Formats: sequence, C-alpha cells, structure tokens
Amino acid sequence: MARHRQRRATRGSQRWLQDLVNNCPELLDAAIHRETSEISAPIRWFSPLAGDDFSEYQDDAFLERLGVRLDCDPLDAFWPSMGPHWDALGKTDSGQIILLEAKAHTEEAGSSCEATNERSLALIRKSFKSVKAYVGAPASANWMEKFYQYANRLAHLYLLRTLNGIPAFLVNLYFLNADEMASSSTVIPKTVAEWEDAIAQQERFLGVPPQHALSRYAIHAFVDTRDISRAVKTRRSGVRNRK
Repeated sequence: MARHRQRRATRGSQRWLQDLVNNCPELLDAAIHRETSEISAPIRWFSPLAGDDFSEYQDDAFLERLGVRLDCDPLDAFWPSMGPHWDALGKTDSGQIILLEAKAHTEEAGSSCEATNERSLALIRKSFKSVKAYVGAPASANWMEKFYQYANRLAHLYLLRTLNGIPAFLVNLYFLNADEMASSSTVIPKTVAEWEDAIAQQERFLGVPPQHALSRYAIHAFVDTRDISRAVKTRRSGVRNRK
C-alpha cells in the first residue's frame, strides 16, 4: 500500500495545505466553491490529516483511501506503479471525489517523466494519446517533459471520470504570498493574475484548449497564505481561551 507518512511541514505548499486541511478546511472549501458550482458542500478531507501522520497516498492506496473501485478500466491497465503522489484527497457527501495538487511557487509546476522502464513508458504514452484526443490537444504535444505532472494528473481525472464514470474533480490549488519560499530564482505569485499567467503558459505548452471535455472538472483555486495564518492564529487563540 503506497501510503507515505509525512512530517509536519514548516514551509511551502505542503505546510500551507496541512494547515488548511487540519485547521481551517472552511477556507479550502470556500476557495474551491468560488471557482465552481459543480462540487457540492461540505467536503470531507481524507488526507493529509494530522491524525494519520499527514500521510499522502499513491497508486491503489489513494483509491482505497477514498473508497473507490475502478470496475471498468483498472488503474494498473492505465498507469504504471509509482504514479501520482496526491497532495490531498477529499470526498463530498454526495460521493464526488476530489484529487488535489497544491503549488506555492511557479517552479513547483515544472517536472518531467522520470520513468525508465520501457513497458512503463509505453503505457504512459498510450494513455496520454487517449487523453490528448479526448481534450483536443495535438498528438504531437510533449506531455513527457516540462509540465508532466499536470499532464498525468489530468490523465487520472480522465481515468476516473471518463473511463470509469466516477464523479471526480481535479483541484489545482495555488497559494499566494508564500514568501518563505522566496529566493533569487523562485517566483512567488502574489496575485491570482500572476498564477493565471503561469497556468496559461502551462496549458499552451501542453496544447490543452482553454475549454475542453474535462475543463469543467479541472478546477484552479487560489488561497492567500495570509488568510491561512490569520485563521490558524484565531483558532489557536480560541483553543487557549477555552482551557
């Protein structure tokens, strides 16, 4: 079972996401619901939970965590092992599935496929070919480099929703003002517009049209870290006052 225990993070997207899920999930839910009316409320978060060692889930483990079965097209026929390592997993009372990826700075969006096994590479390319055709991206678009992570997350949305009929959503969560990550080579977006520029660049590289067959279910949401800090401080103050 691919369950990865994590430490309590002190910086970056992992830190802010842990704070959101465990201390102020209402901020996370509100950020998602601002961007779509498709997802019902409330959302129950299954990871990363403090009581579960802030664990993150991968491969069949993320499906088991959410209580999901892929009866039509199984995961291992679509993607090799050591697939996406989900930042957060959620589920609504109506059974909608939330797969969440979080970013605190633009460099986090960049990645290339690291698989070396030829059978694994062949399976990834085969699945990407199907997803490209479904969303209207050119067959020649390079999904193996630069923005591979977003491409494979979109592919898993396709697996769940399109191939298996599961009401799944991919939530791409972007943090504003994660200043603790600042460096001479790191761009820290401070506005939604800055993130939207980076997202547009990513989708142009992948050849993904602005409106496509999965765009209603691939959500881009934004949370300001300053709002998280205030919410966490207020909660902790309230806990101390009740003691």
